[in-house]
Amino acid sequence: MIDWLTLVVPCAHVTPITGGQVISIKPSGEVEWLCSKRQTLAGSFSTGLQVRTATHTPDPCTHVEISGNPVKFFQGHNLWGTDDLPALAVSTIEHVSHHLGMTPTEADRTAWVAGDVQITRVDCTESFHLRSLAEVLAWLRAAEQTSHLAHRGRGQLVKGSTLYFGKNSRRWSLKLYAKGQEIRAKGHGQDSILSLPSAVEWAERTLRAELTLRSMELKRLGFDHVRNWFPVDGVPFAVTSELLRERLGAMTMTTNAHLSADVLGSLRPTLRAVVAAWEAGHDLRAMFSKSGFYKFRAELLPHGLDIATLVPREVSNVVPLYRVLEAKPVSVPDWAVGTPLYFEPRRVA
Repeated sequence: MIDWLTLVVPCAHVTPITGGQVISIKPSGEVEWLCSKRQTLAGSFSTGLQVRTATHTPDPCTHVEISGNPVKFFQGHNLWGTDDLPALAVSTIEHVSHHLGMTPTEADRTAWVAGDVQITRVDCTESFHLRSLAEVLAWLRAAEQTSHLAHRGRGQLVKGSTLYFGKNSRRWSLKLYAKGQEIRAKGHGQDSILSLPSAVEWAERTLRAELTLRSMELKRLGFDHVRNWFPVDGVPFAVTSELLRERLGAMTMTTNAHLSADVLGSLRPTLRAVVAAWEAGHDLRAMFSKSGFYKFRAELLPHGLDIATLVPREVSNVVPLYRVLEAKPVSVPDWAVGTPLYFEPRRVA
């Protein structure tokens, strides 16, 4: 599912769109810089879209920046939604331009359909079902201690239910969280879902994986324009799952808490001491230099032991990582298709 989009869209308009300005003034009284705030376009639900005239364009009032969660904007929640980014982008642009009274040219409209729209942020998500909310939370607690993501290291568990990797990265970040807890969070704007028992039950079993790609990473991957998200070789909208699977596939989780006596005996004395310290629950990053730590890790990985993770201090109720990541992600429930609970944007030819 596409959970968030920030777009820079060719769309002619007469006067600048702004929600005001933020100004920085030097002690001398001279204006140092100013920035236009976004104007909020309210929808039928509590979620709005943020819109302003794009300032980093050659000519004034030729492009707009649209940012927000269009799925939640159109259907009132983001338990599930569309993976069709081109169609979702066009539906969002058409809605915004109509309700703000903009005057896009034919060239603008042609560009929308052709995908000549810049993307500066996109959030891609997949959902995995466990048996209950308690099991989802147990998995997250275990993953905090046992998981390691390439180029991001160990995760950071926030508020007991959201596991972040690269939270403050300017390029990309990954988080895993309990959807059942999120829909009950104060101010999350999905109150209508709470009155639907089937939707609540679906959410409480859901472990959500969410990948945020920002401008620099989108450019590096070649996904910084909507046209790069069109179906390829007749396979529709596979980009989202491919991007997420690439990141999730780079995650390791401790599977061996102990080495056999034969394997342990074949190791040199220094490595045996490293294994003993790790099995005792010590964080080896704090005990060795960076180069030493990664040398030991490389030597032990072939034996199924990853010292970048921690040995869980509580092993009860631990849900194995493979049960989630090798399972087929859950899709939109059949009972939601064709109802207002699932917004299906018009396909872009």
